Amino acid sequence: MNVAMLGEEHYRRLGETVSMVFEGREITNKEVRENSNRLGNALKRLGIGVEDVVAVTMSNCPQVFEAFGAVFKIGGVALPILFVLTAEEFRYILDDAGAVAVITDNIIAPKVLEASAGLESVRHIIVVGGEDSERTLSYERLLAENAPDLDILDRDPDDLAMLMYTSGTTGKPKGVMLTHRNLITSAESAYYANEVEKPQVSLVCLPMAHIYGVGAMNAGNLSEHRETRAILMRWYEPEECMRLIEKYRVNFFPAVPTMFSLILNHPNVDKYDLSSLEDTIAGAAPLPLELRKAFMEKFKCRMRQLYGLTESTGMGAILRPSQEWRDGAVGKAYDNMELAIFDEEDRPLGPREIGEIVIRGPQVMKGYHKLPEETAEALRNGWLHTGDVGFLDEDGYLYITDRKKDIIIKGGENIMPTQIEEVIYRHPAVAEAAVIGVPDPIYGEEIVAYVALKFGAEASPEEILSFCRDNLPTFKQPKEVRILETLPKSSIGKILKRELRRLTP
Repeated sequence: MNVAMLGEEHYRRLGETVSMVFEGREITNKEVRENSNRLGNALKRLGIGVEDVVAVTMSNCPQVFEAFGAVFKIGGVALPILFVLTAEEFRYILDDAGAVAVITDNIIAPKVLEASAGLESVRHIIVVGGEDSERTLSYERLLAENAPDLDILDRDPDDLAMLMYTSGTTGKPKGVMLTHRNLITSAESAYYANEVEKPQVSLVCLPMAHIYGVGAMNAGNLSEHRETRAILMRWYEPEECMRLIEKYRVNFFPAVPTMFSLILNHPNVDKYDLSSLEDTIAGAAPLPLELRKAFMEKFKCRMRQLYGLTESTGMGAILRPSQEWRDGAVGKAYDNMELAIFDEEDRPLGPREIGEIVIRGPQVMKGYHKLPEETAEALRNGWLHTGDVGFLDEDGYLYITDRKKDIIIKGGENIMPTQIEEVIYRHPAVAEAAVIGVPDPIYGEEIVAYVALKFGAEASPEEILSFCRDNLPTFKQPKEVRILETLPKSSIGKILKRELRRLTP
């Protein structure tokens, strides 16, 4: 078993076909396959092989797909790193993972060179669009000098295929160990849950160094339709996104809620024809109900939701096209996966009882790299403990109420920030909202809401506070509302509450 076989079987099944469009250029599955083989042969000639860790850090481009494929094919371990990280963060991940090589581009290369200086494990830095130098190798030269044929090395299903570091919201980031079985079963689960019945033209703006993007990449190799293709964006930019949807008649768009919000509230949104959109999926962050309703009404498309973690290879729950929408629900468990709700003593709870969301199935990680105690804690009794709080209804629909660490305890009462955020999103001037708890000498914690307004909209903090007083019980009303031009976000567009806490005295 080797996850690289997904791409190989796709090529054998459909023959040569256009698999992606990048910056106006059509790219075939044959081109990606052959370049991946050439790179795999080059890595082998450099002495890189089974279980060696190879970092891949670039903005989205076809070479990312080639690099992942090459590493998988020779039995190595791919290490995606978000290119927006600092050199210090890069260095920690490269050192902790024991990376022997880095594949990057000429824009990110200076940061990689700084981060890897003095690290004995890093022997090679391969640069797309770069030149040979004392510390770097030209990607293009390596491809030109190596053959386009390569046998895929068979691996045990539980062999490590990918190390993906979590965002590190608390302490240092942890390396999530994902196996070939994890990646293959998650791709299958994602593809079949989407109930694909026709060719998909997908807009791919999710970073390929995030589990959401990796999952979309692998699932795409299961397509049965020759006309299916990905319109690949180097990075997300809302107006360029709309232009590409119009030009290529995109019908499938997986993204995060912030990306949908930026399109919906863009001042030029009505200049573009987005009528081709049929199916959209929001993941990686909570989907506000008001955003979903407004987006569907504006663009006459379906919007579904999914839930997953890096530790479960992006899998958890999803709303399938054939399932009914239920307000507040994410959806049901993926195939071959179990969801349950546990109390503080790891006892299962019944329908609509709130507790910690736990996951079991072949998509769950092997563990955390070099962290046996954290692994044992996260995988207690064979269940992945997510740290997320929610409940299941009588039909198995999952409702997420909050992250454990985000729950506000005010006067001994547990308050779910998402409940307050949903109300604030109903205010006509609000584009983004995030609620946090801050220390309070009387109540233990008080509620502070951060808000970004829609383009051209006006509202004062007092107006939004008044709206909350009219729509929330007294103990859930924010003590303060602060308006920012935009809320701080991760590279994938998730609102970062830890950054808001730093802004709060």
